[in-house]
Amino acid sequence: MHPYIRKDPLQIVQGCSFEQSWAWTAGGQPVDLTGARFELVTKGSASDSLVLIFLSTENGGISVQGNTITLKITAEQTKTYDWRAAVFDLRVTWPSGRIDLFMGGKFEVRPGVMAQ
Repeated sequence: MHPYIRKDPLQIVQGCSFEQSWAWTAGGQPVDLTGARFELVTKGSASDSLVLIFLSTENGGISVQGNTITLKITAEQTKTYDWRAAVFDLRVTWPSGRIDLFMGGKFEVRPGVMAQ
């Protein structure tokens, strides 16, 4: 499996809901995600210990339907974001226990005029 490293950042507007989905295909066919678990960790840099965002299928921040993975962050959560740029890894844990990087990249947070 080759992870997708995003060249364009995912953008969050502070104080607004964020939702992003991807349909996972391989060779033009949907990937079977039955029993797969996902987690996303966002930090200021890869070496930072402070986690800025943690989403998972267990905490409801990531949902899986068929071959589509969806990230969701509430407006209440993004309102508290006082950082502007970060890096993330989105990993999948297969039912066998194998862990793969699905995607990596950057987040940007734009200050929301109404976020105060």
